Amino acid sequence: MAAELTPKQSAILDFIHGYVSENGSAPSLREIGRHFDLSVGTVQDQVEALRRKGALDRQPVQARGIRLPSSAGQIPILGRVFAGTLHAAMEDVEGHLAIEKSRNTSELFGLRVRGDSMEGAGIFDGDHVIVRRQPDANEGDIVVARIEDESTVKRLRYKGGRPLLCPENSHYQPIEGPFEIIGVVVELRRRFN
Repeated sequence: MAAELTPKQSAILDFIHGYVSENGSAPSLREIGRHFDLSVGTVQDQVEALRRKGALDRQPVQARGIRLPSSAGQIPILGRVFAGTLHAAMEDVEGHLAIEKSRNTSELFGLRVRGDSMEGAGIFDGDHVIVRRQPDANEGDIVVARIEDESTVKRLRYKGGRPLLCPENSHYQPIEGPFEIIGVVVELRRRFN
């Protein structure tokens, strides 16, 4: 499973993608270092971390040995979604998650979870959820929904034909509509360090 990228790693990866698009080849470690005002040793560490996370391939004996893997894609982390009481959702890109290109990444985005209302479903504060954009969902799906200008992650249930956003923590109450489904959670990412 590909791991979450740090903001610095995301920035370096974005620079490499842009450089390859413009020049047809990867930048050298020195060029990356100059762009970010980093030492070559620091760039080597970051590139190695990107390689370990599956975001890059590297051929260490070549001066421009950085390669973008054909199987790796990126989806944006659009901000935070709250699993708890409702809060305003942030829509600024705060990084990227590596994902297999075989998936339709145009429909996917990541969100960082804040709050504890979905602990019963195994979704904890600080986790990332990968969401597939879609305007509807089946009963029992874990969804990201918008109520006015606020977003939350909850399980979709129906009671008497009415949709409810249900937490998986007894300290929270279900939320009644109207609300708009933004998408369905299709994957969970968690860092252990």
